[in-house]
Amino acid sequence: MKRSVIAALVAVALLAGLAVVGVRGYRYVTERITPQRCTVLMETGTTSLSPEQARNASIIVASALEQGLGERAAVIALATSYQETDLRNLDYGDRDSIGLFQQRPSQGWGTEEQIMDPWYASDAFYEALVEIDGWESGDINDVAQAVQISAFPDAYRQHIGKATAVTEALLGVREEGIFCLSFDDSPAPDAAEFERQVAALGDGVTVTGDGSGMTFSSDDPELLWGAVGMAMANSYRGGVTGIVVGDREWVHDDGSGWADARDPAAGGTAMLMLG
Repeated sequence: MKRSVIAALVAVALLAGLAVVGVRGYRYVTERITPQRCTVLMETGTTSLSPEQARNASIIVASALEQGLGERAAVIALATSYQETDLRNLDYGDRDSIGLFQQRPSQGWGTEEQIMDPWYASDAFYEALVEIDGWESGDINDVAQAVQISAFPDAYRQHIGKATAVTEALLGVREEGIFCLSFDDSPAPDAAEFERQVAALGDGVTVTGDGSGMTFSSDDPELLWGAVGMAMANSYRGGVTGIVVGDREWVHDDGSGWADARDPAAGGTAMLMLG
């Protein structure tokens, strides 16, 4: 039998199978072939983050704000962590290198326990960054290399586009810049997973609510979307199942991303559903 005929028969069988199992069966299959992920919009196209990468990125960006630094510092740090660990908090590396930035206890970056704390590691990176002359305006790759002193001095450049897109999404520079996908129908609600990240945005965002839902309020659309981005990046561990920002809505198990809200929120507010 010709291969084309076999392929056609297989296709017919699959379609017949889907017709039998219906929507529930389609969802069952989709859940198993589509990994949990966050999608970040770039200037052209998108980039994806695992739940771990998204959370670590939110900490890196929030740490920059806590240090009194801005978007550029966060981009440098994210590009660095992309290269060193792909935004993962590794407990191994070259010689005694560990953590998000592969910092070495033997080189004075801190103890192993400290470096394995993403908040500490991010703070330590920024403390070293601001000691580099011209970091605010110098070439991002070269500034990152000055901090890291890597054997691959030009490797950070390839990550600048992704780092910029993630930073803009988490700071609200790009509205609807990030959305995540999860098929977990009952994640445990825990707003503590993203409270510090949202607080890093400053007093321009007001947070109210309880264990079942929260509301972010801000007169600044960028700050509002920044708070949403920080919560979204921690939606897996925080148990965020839905967000409504004005007339736009995201639902955790809908892979299409942001859509028109069924029940819009008041202007200047974002409503979060937990659990």
